[in-house]
Amino acid sequence: MAEARIGIRIAEDRQSVTLSVGPVGGDGLPLELSLDQLTSLIALLGETRARMVEGLPTGTLEGKSIRTVMDPNWYVQVAQIDGSLLAFDHPAYGPVGFAIPRKDVARIVKLLSAHLALPEGSPEKQS
Repeated sequence: MAEARIGIRIAEDRQSVTLSVGPVGGDGLPLELSLDQLTSLIALLGETRARMVEGLPTGTLEGKSIRTVMDPNWYVQVAQIDGSLLAFDHPAYGPVGFAIPRKDVARIVKLLSAHLALPEGSPEKQS
C-alpha cells in the first residue's frame, strides 16, 4: 500500500473542516465537511476500526498512553443488562457509551470509594 498524506484545515469560523487525502508529495483530494458530517465520519471510522480489531486480543490498558479528557459531560443509568450504562461526551469522538456488567460496576464503586476515602489532593494510585 502506498504511503498517503492526510491534511486537515479547520475553517476560520470553525463551522467546517477540509480534509485532503493524497499521495506523499502529491496533491490531495479535498473534502469539506460540517461538524455533523465530521462527527458521522469519526463514528464510521470507529465502527470500521472495531470490525478490524474484532477477535484480536485486547490486552490490558495498564501502562498504555490514554487520551485523557478533564471534566467531561457524563451520564450514568442502570442498563437493560444486569449492569450500568456509563456515557461521556468526548470532545474528539462525540458521545461514547459503555455497558458495564454488574461485577465490574461493583469493582469500580469499590475503587472510587477508596479514592474518596483519601485526603483531597492525594496523589496515591488506586488499582
